[in-house]
Amino acid sequence: MTSVTKLFGEDLIQARIREVGAAIRRDAGDSEVFLIGILKGSSVFLADLIRSIPGQVHYEWVNVLFDVADTETAEATEIDFLTQFSMQGRHIFVLKDIVTTGIIENYLLTQFRERDPASLHLVALIDCPGMRTVEIACDHALFTTERGRFVGYGLEFENRFANLPFLGILG
Repeated sequence: MTSVTKLFGEDLIQARIREVGAAIRRDAGDSEVFLIGILKGSSVFLADLIRSIPGQVHYEWVNVLFDVADTETAEATEIDFLTQFSMQGRHIFVLKDIVTTGIIENYLLTQFRERDPASLHLVALIDCPGMRTVEIACDHALFTTERGRFVGYGLEFENRFANLPFLGILG
């Protein structure tokens, strides 16, 4: 049986969601906020975050298919936009569950910059900067920590643990 150790509880997650939501609103000013959630790990994160941002907020989803043969150097092979939308002139906030090597995020942000947004930001549920293999920084992160196998709050392992109301680490 796999054990889970709680890292960040429900109340702390919600407090950080409110703080990051307020920071996103400050970044965008009075303009519409445009959230792009990377499936599927950011789904619960996006659902809570969108409700914490006052004013106009729009969201979309992208699915990133990548080669998982070597997870340390995984490379994106395809970006699947679930709907067609324009990023031009918009304040874009890309939501990622866990930012580790930065390879996927760097690829996405490079592709998105070509679509001429007003601004482009990376927002992480969990940022693991010590694992970077490319130079990239999160503009906002709920939590910063070292490597681990994180579960809960929408993050799953072997189709389990996503329903936990807290963020934990497998032990």
